[in-house]
Amino acid sequence: MNPARALQTVADLGARALSSTPVGDLLDAGMRLAREVTQSDHAVFFEASPGGDALLMRAGVGWRPGIIGRVSLSTGQGSFGRYILQQPTRIVDALPSHPEFGLPAVLRDHLVESMACVRLDGIGHPLGVVAVFNVNDGLPSTEHLTFLQALGNILATAVLRQVTEEGLLQSQIRLQSVQKMEAIGRLAGGIAHDFNNLVQAIGGYTEILLRHLKEGDPLRRNAEEIKKAGDRAAALTRQLLAFSRQQVLQPSLLDVNHVVNHVEQLLTRLIGEDIELRTYLADDLWPVKADAAQLEQVLMNLAVNARDAMKDGGLLTIETANMELTRSEGEPFVILAGPYVLLAVTDTGTGMNAETKARAFEPFFTTKPPGQGTGLGLSMVYGIVKQSGGYIFVDSELGAGTRIRIYLPRADDVPLPFEPEEPAVAVAQAPAGPVAAAEAAPAPVETLLLVEDEEGVRELIHEWLAAHGFTVHSAEDGQRALNVAEGLEQLDLVIADVVMPTMGGPALAKRLLQARPDLKVIFVSGYADEAIGDRRMLEDGASFLQKPFTLEELLVKVREVLADRRPSRGPGAPR
Repeated sequence: MNPARALQTVADLGARALSSTPVGDLLDAGMRLAREVTQSDHAVFFEASPGGDALLMRAGVGWRPGIIGRVSLSTGQGSFGRYILQQPTRIVDALPSHPEFGLPAVLRDHLVESMACVRLDGIGHPLGVVAVFNVNDGLPSTEHLTFLQALGNILATAVLRQVTEEGLLQSQIRLQSVQKMEAIGRLAGGIAHDFNNLVQAIGGYTEILLRHLKEGDPLRRNAEEIKKAGDRAAALTRQLLAFSRQQVLQPSLLDVNHVVNHVEQLLTRLIGEDIELRTYLADDLWPVKADAAQLEQVLMNLAVNARDAMKDGGLLTIETANMELTRSEGEPFVILAGPYVLLAVTDTGTGMNAETKARAFEPFFTTKPPGQGTGLGLSMVYGIVKQSGGYIFVDSELGAGTRIRIYLPRADDVPLPFEPEEPAVAVAQAPAGPVAAAEAAPAPVETLLLVEDEEGVRELIHEWLAAHGFTVHSAEDGQRALNVAEGLEQLDLVIADVVMPTMGGPALAKRLLQARPDLKVIFVSGYADEAIGDRRMLEDGASFLQKPFTLEELLVKVREVLADRRPSRGPGAPR
C-alpha cells in the first residue's frame, strides 16, 4: 500500500473511532491495516491489565487459532512485556537471542525474528502496545514506525474512550446500588419504628404479667414464651435500626487498635479453636470518632460471618492502618478522598460469587440454610459504619476467601499523640442487673410528665411508674404536654417520645427548659434520626432510651437521671 493510501486508511479509521463503532471492531481493523501496510507476518495489540502486571493479546492477525484473547505476557522484571513498555517506540531484530529478555513461548512458536512496536499511553499509565513481527531478519522501516504511531494514536483514543465509558457505567452501577441501599434503609427504619412501639407494648405488659404469676403457675410458662418472642423481635428491630442508620450512637475519640485489643479475647472464644486469629495493628494510628460499643459489634458480626465461612478451620486476620486516599484510590463517586483509618477483616473461607457479593449488605439476604441466620449481620455492620461517617467494601472471590475493608475518617483537630476516651459501654461487659438496682432504691416522691403518642405504650409506662411511687401526668403530644406542665407547681422529669404529632420531644423540651432550667429530660424513641439531628440537647444533659426497652431499664434510667436533681418548680413558685 502506497503512503498516501495508508494515511487515507488511517484517517478513515479515525473517523470510525469517533463514531459509535465498537472498540473490538476498530482493533481488528487496525491490526489488519498494520500487517498490510508494514508487510509483516504478524500484528497484535497487547492490552495492559488494570494493574499493569500483564499484557493480553487482545486483537491480532497472523496468529494460530486460540491465541488472541487468551494469551497474556508478564511485565515482570527482565520480561519481554516490561521491555516493550519501557520506550514509546522500538525496532528490534534478533529477538530470540536478545540479551535483555527471554522471548515468550508464543513468539518463539511463531519463529519471529524482528519487530516494531509503539506504546499506547493513557492518562498516567500505558493502555497497551501495538506491535508487528516478521519471521525473517528484515527490519520494519522508520516509515512503518511512523505509520504505527499514527495508527496507535487512533487506537489509543478508542481504547481510552472505552475505559472511560466503562468507568462511568461502573460508577452509575455503584451509585444505583447506594441509592437502593438508601431506599431499603428508609423502609427498614420506618418498619422498625412502627414495630418498636408494638414490641414495647407486648414486652412491657408481659413483664408486668410475669411479676404477678408465681413460679409453678401453668400460665407463667406461656408468658415466658411471649417474653422470649418479644425479646427476639426487639433484637430484630435493633438490627433494622442499625442498618437504616437510625440508632443513637455515643461517639467518642477512639484508637481503633484499643477497640480491637479489647474485644480480641472475646473473638477468640467466638470463632473456636479451629480458626486462628491474627492481628496486625499499625503504630501511631490516627484517632477516629465513633461509638466503641458499636465498633465492637461490627468486629463480632464480621468474626461470626468469617467463622461460618470457614467450616473446616482457617485464618482470621484483623489489621489497621492509616490511609491517605486519593481520588482514584478512593473509588470515585463512592468515597471522598482524604485521611482514613483502615480496619480490615480477612478470612480464608469459601468466599462469595459476584451475585452474593453484590447483595451482601441487603437486609434478610443470606446464603445460610433456613433457621441458621437472619441475614442482618452484615446489614447491621453496613449501617453502623455509614452512620459513623465511614465506608465499607467487600473484596471476595469464590474459593479464595473474603476481605472486608472499613474506612473511618480521621478525627479532625486532635493533637497527636492523643489519649482515647474510655467508652461508657462495652459490648463484652455485662451491665449490672437492672432489677436489683431498681428494687434497692428508696421509694421516690418525684413528679413526672410522660409524653407518648402511642396510647398502649403511654398507659403501660404510666401504670408502671405510678406503681413505683411516682406522681405521673400524661399527654399524647408536645402541645398538650405544655398545657399540662403549666398547671404543675413541681415537675422533676419529662419522659418524651422524639417523634410525635403537633410537637416532638426536642421542641417540647426546649420550651419547658426555658421556664424550668433544672428540669431533667429523657427522650425515648424507636426512630432516632431526629434526636441525632438535635444532639446538642443530649450534650446539655438530656438522656436517651432506645425503644424497645424493658420496664426495669426505664425505672433504672429514671432513678439514675433523678439521682442528683434539684426540684424544678413553676416560674412563680418559691425556690
